[in-house]
Amino acid sequence: MTTMTSEATTPSPFARDPFYCLGIADAYDEYTAGEDIHALKQRAEEMLDAAPTGLVPANLYVCGYATAIAGLLNGHIAQIGAQTEVAHRWLTEQERAA
Repeated sequence: MTTMTSEATTPSPFARDPFYCLGIADAYDEYTAGEDIHALKQRAEEMLDAAPTGLVPANLYVCGYATAIAGLLNGHIAQIGAQTEVAHRWLTEQERAA
């Protein structure tokens, strides 16, 4: 299985904002503490629904949090895809051997 990568990554225009970075850090901390990725996704969606409009610290925090969760979720989906491919290959080999 191949994973598509972009040639150049564009950093967020808010990458140096402390509230944006705090949102990213909190999301990663919760994930590494063992929080389920689907619960984190639900929390990010709820925070996005309730986020204020405009360029305010709370909005920047929510954007950072949601960005981190999207990245973690993409990694989770890629891992499941790779595991599925390995299992499919193993099953095919077992069927051929039988």
